[in-house]
Amino acid sequence: MRTGESLVFGLCLALMVGCGSAKVEVEAASQPPPPPDPQPVQQLQPAPPPAQVAVGDAVLEGDRIRIAKSIHYDTDKDEIRSESFPVLNNVAEIVKTHPEIVQLTVEGHTDNQGSTEHNIKLSERRANAVVRYLIGAGVRTPMVAPGYGASAPVCFTPDEGCKAQNRRVEFRVKRTGQ
Repeated sequence: MRTGESLVFGLCLALMVGCGSAKVEVEAASQPPPPPDPQPVQQLQPAPPPAQVAVGDAVLEGDRIRIAKSIHYDTDKDEIRSESFPVLNNVAEIVKTHPEIVQLTVEGHTDNQGSTEHNIKLSERRANAVVRYLIGAGVRTPMVAPGYGASAPVCFTPDEGCKAQNRRVEFRVKRTGQ
């Protein structure tokens, strides 16, 4: 009988070992897999503005609106000549069609003819004349108009062509998020 008992004992042992390993597999399968490595959270950024947007003689480029033609005034006056209206209309169109522009700075500059005080006042009056024109053209974006006189020349030779380059209006934009 010992052989029969040994056989039964062996079968029971095989079943226990087999069952035990099956149980381990079932338990292993019932546990969730480890979580994946965390991925870095990507913040949604607003799409960057196009590098350049051109409307006629005006180009929105970075933090500036560059104009291809100068704004013209009579000597020592702040009244804008009509030949400059198309350029200013192009500037107005850019500002009106770009709601991300939250402020426009209209900078006035003069040449070095006349006193520093006179040139600063003249450049402020001219910059403010541009602001008034843009408001009349439908621009509702807040604007400021500092006058720098001759303090920021772009040309340094004493000839008339150089002086004409220094008599200018520049446009800087501030966009949302800046």
